[in-house]
Amino acid sequence: MMKIILQEDVANLGVVGDLVTVRDGYGRNYLIPQGKAVFASVRSMKELEHQKRLAAHKRQLATAEAETAKGVIQKLSVTMQARVAPPQIGEDGKPIIEKLQKLFGTITNRDIARVLADSKIKVDARRITVKENIRTVGRYTARVRLDGGVETDLSFWVIPEGAADVEAEKKRVEAAQESFKKEQAEAAVAAAAAAAALAAQAEVEAKARAEARKKAEEEEAKATEERMAQDGL
Repeated sequence: MMKIILQEDVANLGVVGDLVTVRDGYGRNYLIPQGKAVFASVRSMKELEHQKRLAAHKRQLATAEAETAKGVIQKLSVTMQARVAPPQIGEDGKPIIEKLQKLFGTITNRDIARVLADSKIKVDARRITVKENIRTVGRYTARVRLDGGVETDLSFWVIPEGAADVEAEKKRVEAAQESFKKEQAEAAVAAAAAAAALAAQAEVEAKARAEARKKAEEEEAKATEERMAQDGL
């Protein structure tokens, strides 16, 4: 094992400036050659403290830069135009118009990283997270992790390629997306209610069957007693 000082944020390990312990191979073969960390010399505590002070200064600079980038990201108005799939054809031979058009492929964190790069903000795509698969037009939010533990959200729109009026199209796809989500929520509530009704009906029927079985058993027992009484006579 070896001690290193991180020169940039490393997922599941630490943030820039942290003194951490890692396996020799991980440190010597990956983190240090990639410039993600430097060896924490233990020749003297004085030297180690000096390295830690340098790393702390770098962390402050990285955090300050990240806060600046965060402010820029929060002010961005990002609109991504993408190719949409052609509408399906109905039984009448006419195209079925979908309010929430499906995309050719998906929008990924790499696409978002390229958009940020266009705004002079360099972020590793692996630091960008989108909770849902972007397969339709609409409005979405991505979580962006910057240096120094700084995080922020980026809101963006995905609209059909070649839209004549971008602002109007943004409003349309956002409204269509909200309508679709509302319909899905209502469908989920209806399905849950239907499932609950079926379960309740099944319970009533099971109870009725149990009562009928019990009654039949009681009648059979009574008939048996009567036959035995007659036989005794």
